[in-house]
Amino acid sequence: MLSMKKNEIKAAVAILVMTAIWGGTFPLIKTMLKYLSPELLITYRFLFAAICALPAFFINVRKYKRTLPQLILLGVIMYSAYLFQTIGLRFTSASKSGFITGLYIIFTPIVALFFIKEKPTVKLIFSLVIATIGLALLSGISVNNLSVSKGDLITILSAVAYSIQIVLTNIYVRDTDMSFITAVQMITMFVVSVPFSIKSFTLSLPLWVWLSLVFLGSIAGYFAILAETYSLKYIDPDRASVLFTLEPVFAGITSYVFLKESLTKSGILGAVLILIAMWLAISAKPTVSDT
Repeated sequence: MLSMKKNEIKAAVAILVMTAIWGGTFPLIKTMLKYLSPELLITYRFLFAAICALPAFFINVRKYKRTLPQLILLGVIMYSAYLFQTIGLRFTSASKSGFITGLYIIFTPIVALFFIKEKPTVKLIFSLVIATIGLALLSGISVNNLSVSKGDLITILSAVAYSIQIVLTNIYVRDTDMSFITAVQMITMFVVSVPFSIKSFTLSLPLWVWLSLVFLGSIAGYFAILAETYSLKYIDPDRASVLFTLEPVFAGITSYVFLKESLTKSGILGAVLILIAMWLAISAKPTVSDT
């Protein structure tokens, strides 16, 4: 850790903060879904994210207008990840959804090999295996419940979409301002989400739900994605994907604290394995950028 370059340390801290925020939103979102549909929640969330993103968009759009098509595609890919995860959750359990979505740590090195010819080291592969086992234990997945449902197959598409988004962000952030990349994604996700939420549209929501939506769109939306984009400038995609597995760890902790959901011994062991995998991943390779 002490030998890591300063920018990589900052990137790792950004991921730590980002995953803590995202993990902490699980109990909040679970409660909010009693008042609005998943599709409408996503639309409102990214409405407020898009509002936060507008200044960065207008400041940078002239300079980076040639990259707009690629960044819009990136936003569509990210929204598809959210959508597939939401649809899949209707046909599978929450624990299996969390585990399958987390499999982007496996898909990301494959996608990275395809797009940027980046081969994972033996040490990194070992960390991926440990992280996958940790995810399975944390999600309560066992040999006895490995049957594949329609929801599982749909959720796999979400994991693939997340891995593509991670790798493409790593590519684009090398030549494009990170705030503009984030801004285009947030605006695109809002625009794309609207048709899916029209049927469930409502303004009759409690004040705390509106305040929560503002939080999800700003802090857990725009600024968290901005932190992800920053981290992918200095940490390669496959290592970053392992660090992102901290999200279910924080989700388990906050669900235990706020929803009184139990933390089993296997779940605690899974969290520990994820932390071990994270440290292995950090030390697996040199930084992507020294600037």
